[in-house]
Amino acid sequence: MKKENIWTFNGKEELLITIMSSLAQEESRSISENCTWGQRKRFANDKVSIAYRRFLCYDKGPDENFVINQEEAKTIRKISRLFLQGLTPYGMAQQLTSDGDLTPGHKAGTVKSILSNEKYKDDTLLQKTCTVDSDEEDESQRG
Repeated sequence: MKKENIWTFNGKEELLITIMSSLAQEESRSISENCTWGQRKRFANDKVSIAYRRFLCYDKGPDENFVINQEEAKTIRKISRLFLQGLTPYGMAQQLTSDGDLTPGHKAGTVKSILSNEKYKDDTLLQKTCTVDSDEEDESQRG
């Protein structure tokens, strides 16, 4: 290990590497726990991170809640109407383009993602997945 000036063929320095790696792993675990705690705290306080630039129809309000952008909402309503009329996402994109209505990506894939995006359907579920920490998993198997 050149950076720390450690000669790895020496037994004492090999022990030092083991200790340093244990400290690095513990720091990584601590950072992960802090990030998880922060996410849970934001969810508990109804704070959700949204990429507003790529999210048609909503802007970030002064209190960081959603504010409906009425001009963009017309496009979302039109997409819903076209869907109910049976148009494909590609057909909807063509119609929107010919009418001068733009979606964030200006393409059919964007229309499809809008139709399937849970936020546009007001059906957002936070914390959908849970990754069990290997230490917690070991304890649950023992107990």
